[in-house]
Amino acid sequence: MRCASNKLLLRSTKYQAPSTFFLKLFLLFTLLSNKAWSLDVVASINPVHQIILAIAGDDHLIIKPSKSEHDYQLKKSDISALIKADLIFYVDDSLETKFPKLIKNFQLEKKSYQLSKINGIKVLQNRKNEKKLDPHLWLDPENGVKIAEFVTQKFCETDEKNCQKYQNNFKKFRQEIFEVEKVIKSDLKGFDVDYAIYHDAYQYFENFFAIKAQKIISNDHNSQLKVSDLRDLESVKCLVGERMDERSAAQKLAKNYQIKFVKLDVIGGDEGYGYLLRKIAQGFVECGK
Repeated sequence: MRCASNKLLLRSTKYQAPSTFFLKLFLLFTLLSNKAWSLDVVASINPVHQIILAIAGDDHLIIKPSKSEHDYQLKKSDISALIKADLIFYVDDSLETKFPKLIKNFQLEKKSYQLSKINGIKVLQNRKNEKKLDPHLWLDPENGVKIAEFVTQKFCETDEKNCQKYQNNFKKFRQEIFEVEKVIKSDLKGFDVDYAIYHDAYQYFENFFAIKAQKIISNDHNSQLKVSDLRDLESVKCLVGERMDERSAAQKLAKNYQIKFVKLDVIGGDEGYGYLLRKIAQGFVECGK
């Protein structure tokens, strides 16, 4: 097993097919490391990265999160990291749409894991199109723990000498998320607000914590709103939007209808997976004030 720092990468640029230049780049590619580590790991998006960080138990992992989970593009250097990786984790073919072709083209199937296919993971259908999967499955804390358990298993299979450390970190993570669940359930106890969601990304969170939007405006980032999407919007008290709404469409809509606006973030930052869940809960609490 080679020594390197864990590398979890998601960058934003245009994917190009392999070329002579790319092959040379791949040969020259070196992993940044300030300490020995046994695994190279690639995660597609930040929530997965945060879960893996908790299991790796160190702070030397590297990630360039996408600005959005829907529209990222990969650089050649990112593809190099994927090829060099021992393990690759991503959510679903329908979310990281570049991954299936890339994995097939470079024959990475044996080390790539689609988290929506994990045994025991809870998957929900799109609320406006039952033929499609809702890919935002990390917003269910039980799914987060299931992902961490699966990652721990794969780490142990690939890096046996550090297995006990991975298992200990998983136990800590599981306990942390259990405590986060209790806090959020307490915060949302008695929550009864007529709210609307601009982009339907929070179904897993709502389903787990027993809250429900009165209206879903859109389930597709790329679709144009129809008149029917705005029907009955006057009756809601709060509109939930997203940090990644580059055109501020949700905020403008809330202003036009004089509705309270709350901005949430399904991707999060570097504060950890539990913090991501707590911040979303705080947003819903704010929505109800």
